[in-house]
Amino acid sequence: MKASTWFLRVTLGGLALLAVVIGVIPVPIMLSKMGHGAPVGLNGVVVSLGVGVYLALLAFLVAVVVGEQLLSVIERGTAFTNQALTKLRHLTWALVVLTVGVWLWLPFIYTAARLDDAPGLMVIGLAVALVPVVLTVFMAVLTRLWQAALAYKTDTDLTI
Repeated sequence: MKASTWFLRVTLGGLALLAVVIGVIPVPIMLSKMGHGAPVGLNGVVVSLGVGVYLALLAFLVAVVVGEQLLSVIERGTAFTNQALTKLRHLTWALVVLTVGVWLWLPFIYTAARLDDAPGLMVIGLAVALVPVVLTVFMAVLTRLWQAALAYKTDTDLTI
């Protein structure tokens, strides 16, 4: 069990480091160039993209921290407790915020697809935007399942 949680912790740490590096180096440069080169009517689209990128980045980092805390709870053998259920709820809300951040990219993707006359770009953008929605729904279902298992465990503990 410790080897698998160690692997997950290293993976989460690597992804968090990569997200921070991307958020610190290329994203500000990209947004700056886009803001200066954008036509007058499209500055709001660039702002929406910037807010969405940093909101998604922040939510992802919160999800990484909560995921690490959840791994600690699981490693201690207290997976079916209210503490683990609270961590799952926090993780679900972090994914909701991440979804909102990614959906804020859609005006930029729509504008780029319209300007380049590439409707396939909008389809790809929508497919990418649906990934966090699916993850959020999965986490909500997992949280409800975990809550039911916790209630069953509590009922069984009280019976014995």
